[in-house]
This record gives sequence, C-alpha cells and structure tokens, in this order.
Amino acid sequence: MTPLLVLGLALLGAQERTYLNIGDVAPPLRPAKWLKGAPVERYGRVTVVEFWATWCGPCKENIPHLTELAKKYAGKADIVGVDIWESNDPQATNTIPKVAAFVKSQGARMDYHVAVDARDNRVANAWMKKADEGGLPTSFIVGKDGKIAWIGHPAKLEEALIQVVDGTFDVSAARSRRALEVETTRPVHEAIEGKRWKDVLRLTDLAVAKRPELGRIYAYDRLTATFHTDLEAGKTQAEAALKETNEDIGTYQMVASIFASQKDLSPAAYGYGKAIVDRALVKKDREYLFLAMGAEIRSSLKDPLGAVEFQDRAVRAAEVDTHAPPDFVTFLRRNLERFREAAKKGS
Repeated sequence: MTPLLVLGLALLGAQERTYLNIGDVAPPLRPAKWLKGAPVERYGRVTVVEFWATWCGPCKENIPHLTELAKKYAGKADIVGVDIWESNDPQATNTIPKVAAFVKSQGARMDYHVAVDARDNRVANAWMKKADEGGLPTSFIVGKDGKIAWIGHPAKLEEALIQVVDGTFDVSAARSRRALEVETTRPVHEAIEGKRWKDVLRLTDLAVAKRPELGRIYAYDRLTATFHTDLEAGKTQAEAALKETNEDIGTYQMVASIFASQKDLSPAAYGYGKAIVDRALVKKDREYLFLAMGAEIRSSLKDPLGAVEFQDRAVRAAEVDTHAPPDFVTFLRRNLERFREAAKKGS
C-alpha cells in the first residue's frame, strides 16, 4: 500500500489519482462463496462490511463484537464478514474449505453474514485495494443509499455505525478527512519511514500548494528532511523559526528533537544540534529534556562518555523537576543504563 501524490495536484497540471472514498457508490459484493447467512446482493439498508482472514489475530478477536452488533442492529443493519488474502502461497488454489471449516468451528460465536473471496482477490481489489487499505481487519459502512459512509478500524466502528443508522453521520466531513489522509498524510509518512527525504520535501510542497494551511502541520517533517538533504538550508530554516517565535523554548525543543531522534545525519548536522541544545540550556527551562536530547546526539556522534555525562545530568535534573512525569524519569534512568553499557563496550 504505497499511495503517491505524484502528478496528482494542480501544481503539476495532471489528473488527480482516483480511489474509493467515503461518499462513493459501494462496489457489489461478489465473493467466491457465501459461507453463512443469506447472500447480500444489494444494499437496501445500512451494511457493515468487515474484511478479515483466519490468520489475523485481531480479526478473530473481533468476531464476538460483530455478532453483538448483528443482534443489536437486527433489522437496521446487515453485518458482513468477508475473508480475503487468506494465503500468499500461489499453489494454494482453493482456500474455501479451510475458511469454511473455521467458520463452522465458530458456531453461534460468528452469527452474521460470512463470505470468502476468490483466489483472484476480486472483492479485495474492488474494496481494499481501491480504497488504499492494506491492513486487516478493516471495516466499511455502507449507507442506505448504497454509498460508503465510513472506512476505518473496527475499534471505532460502532461509534460511526450509530450515527449512520440514525442518519446523523456527516459523510461530507468524513470524506474530506479521508481525502487528506489518503492523498497527503500517508504518502508523506511512508516517505519518512522509507527515508526518502527528497520525496518528503516534494510531497509536502505539493500538499501545501493545494492546502496552504498544512504548512504548519508539515513544518517538522520538512525541517527533518531538509537537514538530511541540505544542512545549510536546514540551519537557515531553523534559525528563521527561532527568530519568528522570539526563540521560544518550544521551538528549541522541536529543532533539537530532530537531532535526538534521527540516527543517520551528518556529523556536521549533529554539531549544529549540539549548539541548539547548548543555547536552549541557557534558558533554564525543561533542562532535563534538552540534556537527554544532548545525550542522544552525543551517542549518534559515537561519544559514549559524553552521552553518559549528559544523560546522568538529565536524570538528576528530572528528579528535582516537579513537572517531569514519573514515567519519563524512569525512562531517562533506563536510557542512562543503556548509555553506560555502550560506554563499557567502547572502552
């Protein structure tokens, strides 16, 4: 599942990528076989479609909840479970008997409509792939009008289902939120996870060009990417942010956290990070946080003794700071031990 916001925005003058979104007409349910309950061939009332597999632990844990929903909303909503992606083995040409045996073993515990997808993944492709979803379990709610009203994790299913059933769910707002998620947020996060820093800059540029209000939201991601690709530009942007906020301690924390969390920056970048921490410490505010970040930076610079020194100072500062959460103090102590072990190995 790697959605890309490429060639998709007006900035590039290209056609937007299409995907199955909230508010779109729901695809038909054409599984390989219905295993339990009458086939749901048309949407005459609210329909929950949950995608699952026998190998998915959370999917199996959610079976009793779906049964409860089926009973609670009987006559108002149909609950459907569709088994997909049952096997990655290309030789497994028929998984229906396996799924059928599992459904039978569940008995009354699994008391709703159940179907299994074909080996060509036609249902999974029409729903999950088209909607840009790649994890199980995933739930869809189809409204009385046959259009998708909600897409998400089953943990939040009933909260939306109640509103869809009583007609108070804001489909338009949900569609806008999901469009932002699928078109913008996911591609950026995937680029960050893949350390594709130039893509992070390109994707955030495209997103902000379309929705300028996202500029502040992506400020941290953009600065992180810039420090990976152009140190001098990153320093310029960081100093501009500090100046704009009158060197607010929160801005120092944001900038310093980049060097504390990123483990593959250049030594020169970490040198700038050390200077940022030193400047922040002069302010005598949140000292334990900046000392801890200074320890991480020294660890990245292969300075185990320096890391121990700063982490020890961080622990002592946190222990006397009434604003330091107890759990975080414990975390700092654990990190101190980690740095000490690293220093022993390096000596």
